Amino acid sequence: MSWSDTKRFGRIGVLLLAALGLGGCLQPMYAQGPVVASTGPGAPIAVSPEAGLAQVDILPIDGRVGQKIRNDLIFTLTGGAGVPTAPRYRLDITVQVIAAQVAIVDPFTSRPQLQTAGVDASYVLVEINKGIPIVSGNAIGRATYTRNRQRFASTRAQRDAEDRAAKVVVEQIRAKLLAHFSGHGVPPAPVVAVKPAGI
Repeated sequence: MSWSDTKRFGRIGVLLLAALGLGGCLQPMYAQGPVVASTGPGAPIAVSPEAGLAQVDILPIDGRVGQKIRNDLIFTLTGGAGVPTAPRYRLDITVQVIAAQVAIVDPFTSRPQLQTAGVDASYVLVEINKGIPIVSGNAIGRATYTRNRQRFASTRAQRDAEDRAAKVVVEQIRAKLLAHFSGHGVPPAPVVAVKPAGI
């Protein structure tokens, strides 16, 4: 083995050691590790983000799209376990289905060919014991569909597009709640003073 090969393998080894050392410094949002969450008076308890999501009760939502959003959220937050028996949080969602917007018009017939269905949602997460909102925001979903000359086919395509837009809204709300429970109540890392060598 030549000197250049030895140097190259040495550099690769140093890079691998540095990567392994830095690997423990990062915590992914979807990690299973515990997060310290405050419960008011008394000592805090350690909960995981998934445990926090499973303790959210979702209030009923009006309309077909609203009911679909609620059902999908219940499934994705609890992993299919259903409504929590003793929820710590309440999620209130208001859904508005946006009327189909024309995206592309046939230049020969002046009829819409491609339309966009929209779903807008505003949500508030409330801690039940304290009765105060802790997370709020908006979620927006859009999906396009092709118009058909057959009325039933166009209506079916519009419903499917609304369902796809609702799925986007569900993913946005879940991501926001997961981000909250992943970082809720985590104290900053203590700063440790290092004494310089030779002093």
